[in-house]
Amino acid sequence: MGLWMRIFTLSEATPDPVVLAEMVASLLPGATCHFGADDRGWFRLEIRPPAGGPIQIDRYHCEEEGIRRDLNTWAAWVETCDYCDDAPNLMERIIQSRQFFTVMRSLDTPDEAGVERLCEGLCKHIAQGLDGLWQADDAGLKAADGTLLLQEY
Repeated sequence: MGLWMRIFTLSEATPDPVVLAEMVASLLPGATCHFGADDRGWFRLEIRPPAGGPIQIDRYHCEEEGIRRDLNTWAAWVETCDYCDDAPNLMERIIQSRQFFTVMRSLDTPDEAGVERLCEGLCKHIAQGLDGLWQADDAGLKAADGTLLLQEY
């Protein structure tokens, strides 16, 4: 799986940090969570695995400066995928996003399978809870449950 993953959600709800921390503990035992928060809830989660580099999850609200531009860029990418019959609907879903999450994993990880399982699990959890889609570099755009919707070439 790629170094970056992105989650596009229609809901503006805040994912519960306690639930996320419990999920991290179950999927990658020994990992710790460190949240950054403001008056709108958490905006950054740094996961420190027992070995290797960190995993960073950033949460953005779509009215934040520059975020709408990023969403439009992703929608434009989907629009170019004329090999996918559902591209227009997927493009619209991305445009309608209310939140945008990025997941960046470190290349320095001795437990590649564990980190991949954790990142995919978090993407699925957030997307399912917040009516979202997620994308993983080199893998494509996926439904909340991980079903491939748009292959990345």
